[in-house]
Amino acid sequence: MTRPTLPDSASLPTIELKYKGPLDWSFMLAFYQRRAIEHIEVIEDNYYCRHALLNDQPIWFRLTQNHPQSLALQYNIACDSQLQPLVAKLRRMFDLDTDIDAIEAHLNLVEPNLVKRTGIRIPGVWSSWEAGVRAVLGQQVSVTAAITHLNRLTEQLTDFAHFPSPELVASKDLSFLRMPQRRKDSLSSLAQFVVDHPSASPSEWLSIKGIGPWTVQYVQLRGLSERDCFLSGDLVVKKALANFTKLNESTAHPFGSYATFHLWNQ
Repeated sequence: MTRPTLPDSASLPTIELKYKGPLDWSFMLAFYQRRAIEHIEVIEDNYYCRHALLNDQPIWFRLTQNHPQSLALQYNIACDSQLQPLVAKLRRMFDLDTDIDAIEAHLNLVEPNLVKRTGIRIPGVWSSWEAGVRAVLGQQVSVTAAITHLNRLTEQLTDFAHFPSPELVASKDLSFLRMPQRRKDSLSSLAQFVVDHPSASPSEWLSIKGIGPWTVQYVQLRGLSERDCFLSGDLVVKKALANFTKLNESTAHPFGSYATFHLWNQ
C-alpha cells in the first residue's frame, strides 16, 4: 500500500478560523498526538493535519495557531464547494464556537480546584463512525493499546489516506486484530449497523451486542462534540471524583463534557 505524501503547504490557500476566549492549543495537540493514526494524522509542536474524506472526496488540511484568537487553516480540497462544509466540521471538531469563559466560571463555582488549565476544549473526532471505532477498540484497554489496534486496522484495510469506511469494515475478516473475539464481533456489528442505518443516532447503537453506555457517551463526547456528556462510568473519572465530592452529572450540567476533560487532566 502507498502511504500518502503531505502537500506542499506553502502553495496552499490559507484562511483564519477565529474564536473567542482561551484555547489551550498545547493540551489539545498533546491529546490528539497520543491518539494519532499513523499516516492519516500528523501532529507536531504547533499544528495538526490529516487526510480525510469529505462528501466522498479526499481532502487534506493543516491547522496552526499563529495568533491567540485564531487558527490558520491550510487546505487541499477537490472543489471550492467543499470549503464551507470543511470549515463547519473543523469548528465543531476543535470546539471553536464555545463560550469557554462561561463554562470554566460554572465549573469553578462547583469545584474551585477543578480547572487546573484554562482553555481546555473538546478535542473532537472527524466523524461519529470514527469515534465509534476508537471507542470499541479502546474498551478495557489503555490508550496505547487502543491506538495500536487502530493503526493495525487502518494499515490492513486502507491505502493510509483515509479512515476505513463502515462498508469496508463490515465486509472484511477482522481476525488480524489481536483482541478478544467478542470485541471484533462488536466492531463488525457496529459497522453493519451504520451501513444499514447511516442516519441513526449513536444512542441507537445500544441495541448492538457489546456496545454499552460508555461507548455511546464517548461517541457523543468526541464524535458529536456534545457539551454535556459526563462520563461518570469512566475509570479515570471515577478515580478523580474522589477528590471532587461536589462534582457530579447534576452539578456539572450543562457542561459535563468539559468537567470530564478536566477530570481526565487531573
